[in-house]
Amino acid sequence: MGSMVICPNCGAEIEKDSTKCPYCGYINIEGAEKKFQADLEDIRNDIEDTKKEPSRALARGFKGGTKTILITVAILVSIAVLIAIELYRETRDEPKMFLTAEEQAYASAYIVTAGEQLTEAFDSEDIPRMAEIFDKAYSEDRVSIWGVDHYEAGYASSCYMKLKQCLPNLEKAELSRTEAEEITYYCFYFYYRAYGEDGAHIFDPIRDNEIMPIITGRLGYTEEDMENFRDRVFDGTYVNRSRVYRVTKKYFDNYM
Repeated sequence: MGSMVICPNCGAEIEKDSTKCPYCGYINIEGAEKKFQADLEDIRNDIEDTKKEPSRALARGFKGGTKTILITVAILVSIAVLIAIELYRETRDEPKMFLTAEEQAYASAYIVTAGEQLTEAFDSEDIPRMAEIFDKAYSEDRVSIWGVDHYEAGYASSCYMKLKQCLPNLEKAELSRTEAEEITYYCFYFYYRAYGEDGAHIFDPIRDNEIMPIITGRLGYTEEDMENFRDRVFDGTYVNRSRVYRVTKKYFDNYM
């Protein structure tokens, strides 16, 4: 595990190089900047490599040079689009900063209420309701509720409901990489019991009876595969979505 820092938004201990807090979604400036610089260096290297091609092609003829230039432009545009998508994914659910006394009072009251609602839903084992409370806090109201009772159960509920929404995509004749990535992450989250002991009595049966057959039957991973992936997909104590994608993307074509 790398060096740790404290998230300024929720107070959780996180990896120094993480781009955002895995608990509240707050952007870790130092980690995000480091990743940006690494991505920028990759782009510079790509540009340097592609700079050489047009001149070589032009020496062979205008037609060949034009074709290579168009390919170069297409590559650069694709890189820019990928960076924009990644930036959007990293920041879309970033919690608000509550700076004034009134805003802080609102956030504090919101957290208390959400915590009470989450506990009530947890006690009744109401997964859709827990997911609704969690998603509303982060995706709509953008308030970090990290630290409330049953926070992990709320996140697990959100993951489960999202998985149920995207599972029908496996019935498609052709699965996009985005669809495959989404299904893979949620399945891996449950396989590795990333929810911990919070709600284990709710989610362990789901893991064993619903998720495992999907992983081994539809996605084609063996339990040996999953154990081999374990150290490569964890970032500290949580399953890192980007790492899951990197180690599994070559298997997406095998999904059925």
